[in-house]
Amino acid sequence: MSTKSNYKVPLEIGFWVVLYILWVLVFQNHTITITRTLGVEFCYLVFIALNYYITINYIIPKSLTQNKYFTFLLLIATSTAVVSFLRAVVSYYITLLLYKLPPPNFDHLYFNSLLNIFIWTSILVACKMILDRVRNKRYLEEVEKEKIKNELDFLKAQHNPHFLFNSLNSLYFQIDKANADARGTLMKLSELLRYQLYECNADKIPIDKELDYLRSYIELQHQRLDKNYIINFNVGENMKNFSIAPLLIIPLVENSFKHVSHFTDMPNVISITLDFDKHVFNCIISNTAEKGTVKPESEGGIGLNNLERRLELLYSGKFNLDITEDTKSFTAILKIEIDEN
Repeated sequence: MSTKSNYKVPLEIGFWVVLYILWVLVFQNHTITITRTLGVEFCYLVFIALNYYITINYIIPKSLTQNKYFTFLLLIATSTAVVSFLRAVVSYYITLLLYKLPPPNFDHLYFNSLLNIFIWTSILVACKMILDRVRNKRYLEEVEKEKIKNELDFLKAQHNPHFLFNSLNSLYFQIDKANADARGTLMKLSELLRYQLYECNADKIPIDKELDYLRSYIELQHQRLDKNYIINFNVGENMKNFSIAPLLIIPLVENSFKHVSHFTDMPNVISITLDFDKHVFNCIISNTAEKGTVKPESEGGIGLNNLERRLELLYSGKFNLDITEDTKSFTAILKIEIDEN
């Protein structure tokens, strides 16, 4: 579900096209027509690709990654034998029906299919495993560096929030009790800060706590807006019994309040919808906007860039963040696959 996965399919298609062209150029037999060479190599391409995807998507996850080496060898042998047989059958009938040539020796055809499909699948799978290993190593190194940096940044920034938190508590008691609105606002601000300081240190927190934080933030923001602003906060019934990394939703909510329109002759709307369905957390946040004011890439973009960076580190390959904007609205859709309930 990562945004980077959008390029995966085109890249893989491009890889197979390039490989096909190379095969045609390298293995072209000048004793036969180029048309037949194209057909032979395309037939190989289809069945080698089939065996390759069976291996990486099913055989390796079901056997090799679970240290079931005998099962791995058995499945590899079975898959290669079956795919090679299918390739031999297809090639046999193409020779007869399409090229109108005498029937080839099926045993020879099957042996060549078996040998070529096994060799090329082995090469491609080995290359894929090496690349994945290199990428995983780099990713782990990157995560470790990011973790150390975040810990240092947190330690550097810890003093000021604590000072601010203590100052807010002092101010609360200095405000006259008759000024209930001011005391209430200060108390909500203090609660928000306390949540960030003391409850967001864990890798994951119950979704209930994150929802309480969002409600407090929305209430605090709502107090400064007049009746021409409409805030819709919808939480699905299934939004419970799972945990999530803290403070992932708030950058999107903050951005909606920051860039909401300020119409005087029509409503200004912020809509926040949260739902959890089939292990997928869904977050849709939108706001009306005025022409020329929807520029999250300027100031708000910092928060959005940091959010996407955190998502890459915490939910790599398991999230999708889609942001759309026009002259009338700004919409952010975040989907995260949740592994545990």
